Amino acid sequence: MAGTVLAPGQTLGIIGFDHNGLEMLNTAHELGLKVYAYVDQPHPELTNQADYTMVGNYRDKEKLMTFGEACDAVIYETANIDAIIFKYLSKYTLIPQGIDPLEIMQDRLMERAFLDQINVNIAPYVTVISLEDVYQSIDSIGYPAVLKPIQRGIGEESMIIWKESDIARAANFMVAGTYLLESWIDHSAEYAMTVAVTGNQTVIYPVAKMQYTDNRELVGVQAPIKVADDLEKEMERIIKATVNQLGYQGILTLEFYVTDSGSLYVKGIEPGIITAGNVFTTAANITPAAQQVRIICGMPAHQVFSNQLTIMMLTRPAQLKAVLRQRILKDNWSFNFFVPQNPKPDQVVGLTWITGTANQSLRSLSQQVEATSVWATKADAEPEAE
Repeated sequence: MAGTVLAPGQTLGIIGFDHNGLEMLNTAHELGLKVYAYVDQPHPELTNQADYTMVGNYRDKEKLMTFGEACDAVIYETANIDAIIFKYLSKYTLIPQGIDPLEIMQDRLMERAFLDQINVNIAPYVTVISLEDVYQSIDSIGYPAVLKPIQRGIGEESMIIWKESDIARAANFMVAGTYLLESWIDHSAEYAMTVAVTGNQTVIYPVAKMQYTDNRELVGVQAPIKVADDLEKEMERIIKATVNQLGYQGILTLEFYVTDSGSLYVKGIEPGIITAGNVFTTAANITPAAQQVRIICGMPAHQVFSNQLTIMMLTRPAQLKAVLRQRILKDNWSFNFFVPQNPKPDQVVGLTWITGTANQSLRSLSQQVEATSVWATKADAEPEAE
């Protein structure tokens, strides 16, 4: 990445495009770049702003070659596109974020080995390949436990094992390959810390707090969050150790569990732009998406400052009508809608930012949200199947 510079008129490729890519696209256009998108199925509601869109299987070598040759650099938005695809693309274009770090973050076993190496707390786990392995290992892991495929990917599923009778259901879940059986960490809060990395420069965003529904869908994010000084310092130590060892360039987010006793566990590493990072649209002076494009263009990461207290709520199809009603009622709420055709029930179709002044608190903003009953939920109720 060091020394890579994209100038106005050159072309940035984005592969695996979703709503989180729109701001990267817009920022790239502001910097004078052309943007090409590569998607595996048509998303005109997202990609119609791109200068060119290619639709094809992510393993179609001919199309990948054409795409790579047309782009001066290609970035991945998330860890959901297999690293082998970027290895192939690297024959024809630059992959500034790096491929080796992506391989580590895509493989849950490699990711945990990496986290062990930098001396952080992670949930106890074992690898299993059969139902018999699960029965033999569950006593050491305990209940509840989460069964996950080793390889991250689009469309993957995970399974929560609450009690012994649930294990039999894993027979249909474990189709082939190696799986991770992981303990669920009982926790009081979940946080995220985002960092922009370029060369030897690291710029850390304020701490954000995650809120989940009963079935463990992300429902909201709060930032900036004030946590105990020693807790924040440990988060920063972990994130700096991560970027120093990983060799990744761009935007990276670490997610954490904090227990009632104050113990800190790393939940996982997320490269690129994640939905939760959109909280910084109003909570900070520059978004992670805009930072990502600056870094790809060879610019230094912009210094980050807290902007205003923000709660960002995610809108799914069942909530859309109720959210639209709030649009004409609230003077401190702002909205972004990206409603696709025939959205899935769990698909995010919009974001809402509730912002406050220096005289307000996150609690008072939460009360505004709660008063609408649009997102009525009991947060952090059950283990999450990532």
